[in-house]
Amino acid sequence: MKLIGMMDSPYVRRVAVSLALYGVEFESLPLSVFSGFDEFSRINPVVKAPTVVLDNGTQLMDSTLILHYFETTNPAGRRLLPVHPEAIARDLHLLGGDPRRL
Repeated sequence: MKLIGMMDSPYVRRVAVSLALYGVEFESLPLSVFSGFDEFSRINPVVKAPTVVLDNGTQLMDSTLILHYFETTNPAGRRLLPVHPEAIARDLHLLGGDPRRL
């Protein structure tokens, strides 16, 4: 599996750290959507980083969608989010909301 994008992007780093926490091995391909536009567009016509290319060739784009894929395909003991709906809502609020409102 390949993670494509520059590690100076917070979105690419978010995926890289999460993949490490999931225990998923990956090859990092540090390719810029700006200076490497032509090469990136051959890999991913949408030219969006991060892009993950699975071993079967499937391409996943957008950090949120990539992490959703790994969260739902990992066994329950390897997931990063809790199982219960209330706990999931709280964690998602922490990730995307104002923690002062908790």
